[in-house]
Amino acid sequence: MPRTRNKTYKEQRISRIRMYGIDVPDYERILEEQGGGCYVCGKKPTDRRALDIDHDHNTGKVRGLLCSKHNRAIGLMGDDLLILIKALEYLVRQRD
Repeated sequence: MPRTRNKTYKEQRISRIRMYGIDVPDYERILEEQGGGCYVCGKKPTDRRALDIDHDHNTGKVRGLLCSKHNRAIGLMGDDLLILIKALEYLVRQRD
């Protein structure tokens, strides 16, 4: 029985990119269009941590690249614009 080897980080990254229907040049183009970092905060990817591929959970369409923190935040709010707006309104109100 042949032994399976663990995927390298680079292989894992490429596999994850392809999972969303894009390829490495697409990822790099999106990253360049976003100024090299997370669309929300600008955080740059590292050698060990690429940016997450944010996508519409209903259509599967890639929206952009986000750091894992902001990708999770949007996901935890169910990608719901009304919830996100209410959260923004709440934060603005708390600053007054």
